[in-house]
Amino acid sequence: ADVSCRVAVGLFLWERQVVQPAALRHFGRRVKQVETFGSYACRPVRGGGEGRWSEHARANAIDIAGFRLVDGRRIGIARDWTSRRKEAAFLREVRTGACRMFSTTLSPDYNRLHRDHLHLDQAMRGGWSFCR
Repeated sequence: ADVSCRVAVGLFLWERQVVQPAALRHFGRRVKQVETFGSYACRPVRGGGEGRWSEHARANAIDIAGFRLVDGRRIGIARDWTSRRKEAAFLREVRTGACRMFSTTLSPDYNRLHRDHLHLDQAMRGGWSFCR
């Protein structure tokens, strides 16, 4: 995925400091692959005002669809977010951890548009962040 340097750094730190430790804690296995819906897309914010560009239009955002463990097991946001299994606990932990690495973290808890992914971006907001 093509991403800005700030998103690349956030992903690196998130994967090392949050995703891998959480996977080992919940599953006893490491994550082999982070599955995405993509990053760069020249488009406005969905549902946003006219002329307001998405962080995706700057390659300053990425959408995470799920994770594949080294044993082949897949943990998907769409399928596992609302389950009562350890997969849901893992997904919520990595979402909360992303809030420390990214200026915006949106999950299925935010709205229907994010029901199947985590939106992570590095929007410049004067030091404040948005975590849902």
